[in-house]
Amino acid sequence: MAFYTQILLVFAISFFLATLSSEASYNYPNSYSQSPSPALSLEESDTASASASSSSSMSSSLSTPLTTAVSSTTFEIPKNIAIASTGDVSIFVKATMDATMAKTDEFITKVIDKRLADPKLDIYAKDCLETCKYVFEDAVDAMKRTEEDVKAGNYYKANVDVSAMSTNIDTCNECATSIYGDDPVFTKFENWAQGIASDCLAKITGQSS
Repeated sequence: MAFYTQILLVFAISFFLATLSSEASYNYPNSYSQSPSPALSLEESDTASASASSSSSMSSSLSTPLTTAVSSTTFEIPKNIAIASTGDVSIFVKATMDATMAKTDEFITKVIDKRLADPKLDIYAKDCLETCKYVFEDAVDAMKRTEEDVKAGNYYKANVDVSAMSTNIDTCNECATSIYGDDPVFTKFENWAQGIASDCLAKITGQSS
């Protein structure tokens, strides 16, 4: 009897272990399950490729320094103005004012008018550029009057007109700085023109003192 009982007990244990092993082989915990990534269809593959290409293109464009349309302008600031070596202040002022008027007109055409033609220009930049054009035209008029003043020997009025020229150019620079920040095109022209005004004032003041 004891022998049969032992056989039944061994059989029962073997059956239990076999059942447990079978369940364990199919019931994996979620943390260990690994679902294979579904293969992309041809359409999905093309979309993913295009997305990666777009991302790469955007990354490349961001890493490339941005340039403005104005940076390609051919406007150049002259290093100096050739003046005949003479003590006649009227010759100096005329040569200087003629060259400055020409560069101011060129600046209006190649920089201000070019920016005003931009269809994406916002209202604030447009107002600023229109102001610059207006005051630069006034500055040119002041340069013409300066020539006439010096020729007539009216150095006091010449001093006033050169100062008006300087003020008009500075008005544009202040406006441009508020819109564009440190814009090298406007800044270089401002520095150059103010240097011209300073030289002329020194010559005129020397004659009137």
